[in-house]
Amino acid sequence: MDTEGFGELLQQAEQLAAETEAVSELPHVERNLQEIQQLAHLLEYCIVAVRLTSMPCLLFQGFLKNERDNALLSAIEESRRRTFLLAEEYHRDSMLVQWEQVKQRVLHTLLGAGEDALDFSQEVEPSFVSEVGVPGRSALDSVEAAYSRQIYIFNEKIVNGHLQPNLGDLCASVAESLDDKNVSDMWLMVKQMTDVLLVPAKDTLKSRVSVDMQMAFVRQALQFLENSYKNYTMVTVFGNLHQAQLGGVPGTYQLVCSLLNIKLPTPLPGMQDGEVEGHPVWALIYFCLRCGDLSAAMQVVNRAQHQLGDFKIWFQEYMNSPDRRLSPATENKLRLHYRRVLRNSADPYKRAVYCLIGKCDIGDNHGEVADKTEDYLWLKLNQVCFDEDGSSSPQDRMTLAQLQKQLLEDYGESHFSASHQPFLYFQVLFLTAQFEAAIAFLFRVERLRSHAVHVALVLLWFH
Repeated sequence: MDTEGFGELLQQAEQLAAETEAVSELPHVERNLQEIQQLAHLLEYCIVAVRLTSMPCLLFQGFLKNERDNALLSAIEESRRRTFLLAEEYHRDSMLVQWEQVKQRVLHTLLGAGEDALDFSQEVEPSFVSEVGVPGRSALDSVEAAYSRQIYIFNEKIVNGHLQPNLGDLCASVAESLDDKNVSDMWLMVKQMTDVLLVPAKDTLKSRVSVDMQMAFVRQALQFLENSYKNYTMVTVFGNLHQAQLGGVPGTYQLVCSLLNIKLPTPLPGMQDGEVEGHPVWALIYFCLRCGDLSAAMQVVNRAQHQLGDFKIWFQEYMNSPDRRLSPATENKLRLHYRRVLRNSADPYKRAVYCLIGKCDIGDNHGEVADKTEDYLWLKLNQVCFDEDGSSSPQDRMTLAQLQKQLLEDYGESHFSASHQPFLYFQVLFLTAQFEAAIAFLFRVERLRSHAVHVALVLLWFH
């Protein structure tokens, strides 16, 4: 309502009030309309003030209610989280118990009933044993079962606090029951190559490729090949006693003489520097070295020293060297003599001995004397150099890495007829410290897979 309308209404109200003043029955009004209007404004103000005063109380009550609700929700969430964690922990513990029971059941099944059988008080649902065939019979073949028993014995001794057994010896004992010479030789080789002193190191790979470790592997490989050849010589001689004419003082020298009665009944054309007891000098020296007996070779050198020039001096130094290596000065003299006089010699054994002692002419494979893979490998391992001073010329220096590459990549499986002679190719790789490649190759042959797995386990335990 505008101001003019309200003023008119005010006049009408005053007129009405004047007309009613004469009426005495009506109660007397002490406030006029202006006062009533002011009172109305005051009342309106008071109402607003009361509302404003009560608002903080309402807000505080809402805040408290919200905090209470949040506290309840947090407590519920924390309780739910703890319940789930507790449930997961119980589930994990239960699974561990069940898994332990499963492992025991599997071992029990593999071992079969007997005095070593385990006592299982609870039935376990999972079963990893084939249900085909006789119940309780292992799904493993005889070779796998034999290995599994040795692994079980190994683990039992460790769990029971015994001294840690030699896993290599346990696995090698399996070969005795298989009556397989290839398997027996394989485990002899594995034991030989792992019989080195390992210095604890944070970086296993760095330790393994160190010069000292690589030299140790080469020494072990040479010793294996030499022992193997000496055993072969003994079998050959004692298998042909009439032709071998074995006699004299027992030892490698006499054994080699008897071998040459079988292998070289008459001197071959081109043999140089005479004979000792009817045998070519350099052939005798070579086969004594092939058997790993430097003393026997020295015995031949002493008997023929007037025919050998400076070789006796060089061989004495080689024999007394802890790492089978001549000094750089002596080595250079021998190599120079070889290049000038002997490179085209008609005596293959003389060339082979010089190349072996002087680690020279690495491109010559000496096929006339090294007609088997083991002989070739033995010659090449003897020529491996570890010196880092560059004293050897490139054509006279072969590192272990170069030999490994040559055997694995340049020659490869086809050269060694690996599909027909898997143990031979495994030997070539293993004796040149190419352990991973050797195991990977053997694992690809299904019938030899269990051997590969357990060789890997032995190497893991060895490291």
